[in-house]
Amino acid sequence: MDRRSLLTGVAAAGLVIGLPGPASAAPSRPTLEYGHEGGFVPSGWNELRAPALVIYRDGTAIADAARRWRLRDADRLVRQAVAVVRDPVNGKLMLGPDDPQIADAPHTYFAAGGRRLSAYALETYREYGGYPAVTYALYDTLEKTAARVRMRGDHYHPDSIKLVATSLDSAEGEIRPWPKGVATPLFDREDRQSVHHRYGADARAAVRGLPRDNPADWRVYLLPTGRLVTASWRRLLPHERG
Repeated sequence: MDRRSLLTGVAAAGLVIGLPGPASAAPSRPTLEYGHEGGFVPSGWNELRAPALVIYRDGTAIADAARRWRLRDADRLVRQAVAVVRDPVNGKLMLGPDDPQIADAPHTYFAAGGRRLSAYALETYREYGGYPAVTYALYDTLEKTAARVRMRGDHYHPDSIKLVATSLDSAEGEIRPWPKGVATPLFDREDRQSVHHRYGADARAAVRGLPRDNPADWRVYLLPTGRLVTASWRRLLPHERG
């Protein structure tokens, strides 16, 4: 297989160091975003999946919509990302005749400089050299940065959430009544999924009334209307509010 070892124009950046103390209020739009989407996942999972890492113009970084930290020299990360995403070749999968065909894997995406690059099954195809070295270098750098934000960052807990509820025909295990004081999810007549943003007191009531260990912890509820749903939520990122 052509490993495309010549495509090494962008070296892997080193681990980004954070500034001490809490991050400042982030601007409205990220300068860099990295995450995963798609793949064979349960209903509602993709709607609730947060980017693994977003970085804003002032250096504020948020990992998994859960931890926040101020980065030093974030511009270097953005430059590396822009250099990768501006060339579509860096998102093109190249397989040899004996390499496996992987089904139902997620895409890894990078967005920077007004451009976006998506790579299917990026991590899985690594051992086969499926993508250029610069794409994997960017992935490694952003993964290390996200891990540092998760480890050292402050809790990110704005009074704004995305709440996702999905209709069920039946369920096993514990079925909880929908908590009082939490607005009932709205469904169109034929819709089986409800996705809504909640703010202020409405968001705080949902956080108290719908406990979960993390956004992947979906619990089953019976609505006052008699509809059976599974529901979870995550915090909204600064650019998602409004």
